[in-house]
Amino acid sequence: MLGVQVAERPAMRRVDPFMVVGKVNGRDEAARVATPADALSRMLGWLALDDDASAVWYLREDWPGPVTVIGRTAPGLTGESGRCAHLFPLEPGAVLCGAMTARCGARLTLPEIEWLTLGAGMPCEYCLARAGVCRNPRPLLEGGRQ
Repeated sequence: MLGVQVAERPAMRRVDPFMVVGKVNGRDEAARVATPADALSRMLGWLALDDDASAVWYLREDWPGPVTVIGRTAPGLTGESGRCAHLFPLEPGAVLCGAMTARCGARLTLPEIEWLTLGAGMPCEYCLARAGVCRNPRPLLEGGRQ
């Protein structure tokens, strides 16, 4: 049998772009989380420990730029035809509490949102129109012709 050396891969470091901060049982708490759904779960967990707990979440201040997250109205809150996927722009360091506003102007509270992965759900046409996507997807040829 031939001896083959296999290079070990460096461990993948988990990236948690969001922070949840709050006060639970009189103590300041902070946690990094990977998704908005994780932020809600953490905040609900704190509320289960302390009825007077308070918390907010945000895209970390040190994140390199804005992030757009995708969500739709949670099941049972509206008819299926009204459950389109909205785009929610987030700026680093901007504190989120209460309702979030999608690009189209729809306002949903964190518990009302079902978070989606890229490509899931029927997109909100108004959000897409306001997302600043490329208006001319065909590349220009040399000399400016299409």
